[in-house]
Amino acid sequence: MRPGSLRITMVLWIAALASDILVAQVPDTTQPAGEMEIRYAAEFNHVPIGCRTVAMGNAGVVLPYSELSAFWNPSLVALSESYHVTMEGAKLYRGLSSLGSIAFTAPIQNGLFAGLVYSAFFPDHINEWDSLPLSYEEMKYVHSSFDFSPVGVFHNNKHRVHATIAKNFSIPVPRPSGFSIPLPVDVAIGVNIKALWETMTPGDKVRLGYNVNLDGGLTVRMGVDYDLDRDAIRREIILACSFIDFLPTEMIWLHSYEDYTEPVHMAQYYGLSYIDRSGFLSGNWTCAIALHKLYDVTLHAGLEGEFFEMVAFRVGVSNRIVTLGAGVHYKRYFLDYSFSFDEIDYSFLRLAVGLSF
Repeated sequence: MRPGSLRITMVLWIAALASDILVAQVPDTTQPAGEMEIRYAAEFNHVPIGCRTVAMGNAGVVLPYSELSAFWNPSLVALSESYHVTMEGAKLYRGLSSLGSIAFTAPIQNGLFAGLVYSAFFPDHINEWDSLPLSYEEMKYVHSSFDFSPVGVFHNNKHRVHATIAKNFSIPVPRPSGFSIPLPVDVAIGVNIKALWETMTPGDKVRLGYNVNLDGGLTVRMGVDYDLDRDAIRREIILACSFIDFLPTEMIWLHSYEDYTEPVHMAQYYGLSYIDRSGFLSGNWTCAIALHKLYDVTLHAGLEGEFFEMVAFRVGVSNRIVTLGAGVHYKRYFLDYSFSFDEIDYSFLRLAVGLSF
């Protein structure tokens, strides 16, 4: 199947999933089982998580300040400085599907960090219908003689867990003492070990699909300006790239009409961000831009302004889709919200709460 056809089919599949009109059809024995049951289960790997990241146009490959950032780039975990816990919940496509995530990161020693992220996707309510052995033209004339009540509820739940290990290498860059204070360059590398599984319950069988894969990431953070009063870098540039699902493994399905596999496609992310904590316009600013390459190349960009080191406002563009968000941070706690005008329907609610210690 061509990549363009795959993307279109995936959009139609999500639309059916989210709009409560999925039809359980009687199998056509003239077609191979793989063609009858293509589900694109591995596309769950590309449903974005991270409230701050979504609000900033899904440019997460270069946004290191969230535990959920390991989803975009596992090396970002190595730029943390303490223990972090984050929980997130979202209602997608006008509330017809739910997404939940929980993440934890912890320093181990000498710039080595570990993290764990669990995510789940649940369609809230999908009615299952009997298929009719009639053409569309025939159905127009006999519509009144059929009872179009659903025969049951169709479940299609997706789960993903990935464990992250990342290492930060801080490289001092000497400068003339009369010019400025030396500014380090941080080089971080990281790997996700990831498992994805999905269950479907049409008819009287539970059908299970699973996949194991790896993500890899590289991040370079460069200090640009040092604040002597605060004893901290106040301007920095981040360059990063990541490769999601880079192993050539497949999604394996069990208990189907006939066991079969489905392809898992690698995604590539590249990005650049600029962070300014100098107090410009009375705020701290983060600008990010990223390229995502899956079936084609898409552009993502976001802007965040944080004021009083407590309240943040965000706006972004994700492949021509507008995203918005806001956050409140107080001491070790934070609460974030985002809104996205998705292609299928808007996703009006995404909340994340977190704690660092």
